[in-house]
Amino acid sequence: MKLFDAHADLGYDVLDKHRQGRKNIIKTDHLEKLIQGEVFGVGMACFFKGDEDWATAKAMVSTLREEILANADRIHLTTGELWDESRINALITVEGMGFLKRDDEKTITWLYDQGVRIASLSWNDENALCTGVKGTPDRGLTLMGKQAVRIMHRLGMAVDLSHTNEKSFWDILAVDQGPVLATHSNARALSNVDRNLTDQQLKAIAKRGGLVGLVSAARFIHPEAGQNTAANLAKHGRYIADLIGVQHLCLGLDFMDYLEGYQRNGLDLDNASQSQNLIHALRQEGFSEQELQAIAWDNIVAFLKALPQQKTMPSHHPQFITKTTQL
Repeated sequence: MKLFDAHADLGYDVLDKHRQGRKNIIKTDHLEKLIQGEVFGVGMACFFKGDEDWATAKAMVSTLREEILANADRIHLTTGELWDESRINALITVEGMGFLKRDDEKTITWLYDQGVRIASLSWNDENALCTGVKGTPDRGLTLMGKQAVRIMHRLGMAVDLSHTNEKSFWDILAVDQGPVLATHSNARALSNVDRNLTDQQLKAIAKRGGLVGLVSAARFIHPEAGQNTAANLAKHGRYIADLIGVQHLCLGLDFMDYLEGYQRNGLDLDNASQSQNLIHALRQEGFSEQELQAIAWDNIVAFLKALPQQKTMPSHHPQFITKTTQL
């Protein structure tokens, strides 16, 4: 079953390896794994831990975009409104905006113009916009962060809530009624870690029409080693669906097989080629084929297509040369 993985840190990997002198990282290191896992949509995240400057952020987004376009025969650069059934659909996303040091609508608009439609204000860090899960618990969204949220929503960019601390989470929801989601978080009721979401947070995202993406990071699945399996991740899917509805569930697997020193993933969810293991596990949890299609693809595609498209790339752009399909 084809699926959309809403969160994969490919932008970070691409820039890191370019700086080591390698090129065409998506094609050589990732493409076949995606195809094997039937991952025909992927949020290619540009990951920033919080201490990067704007030059680094711009370089990562630009380098990732260049690689996507260089592989236009296999990969379609989407901004959410156009999809191609014959290629992998790549959406550029941003994880952490600590590179923003001052109010800068121009910078956020540049990200939007490069195709970014989902971005989080922080990773786990505490920055000028808000506070991540490893920051001061009672520090939330700043005045500058509120302005950033308003700019993002005015443009048509969804705010990713996955890494914010609880204070920032609720502060962001209080700013306006713009689109939000948590691209890669599970249910805290099943694995009590700060990166997972409480029942109250899950309900709040659903009330806003948002999505929650199941993530394969080991301890987010289960606190005990050896229990970090697709079957137990599927239990998070069942729990969340029963609490807020299947229509608010998607996938944000966050495979980290290519990132040295990072927390590993589930035992049978080590990389993108194993993505179908979760689909099979969700089926075993009793989800119907229609529900599986919603979780795997339809929900996230509908969410992205509903985002306002303030600006579009010119029709002669390379991503429009080959046949695209409205899904």
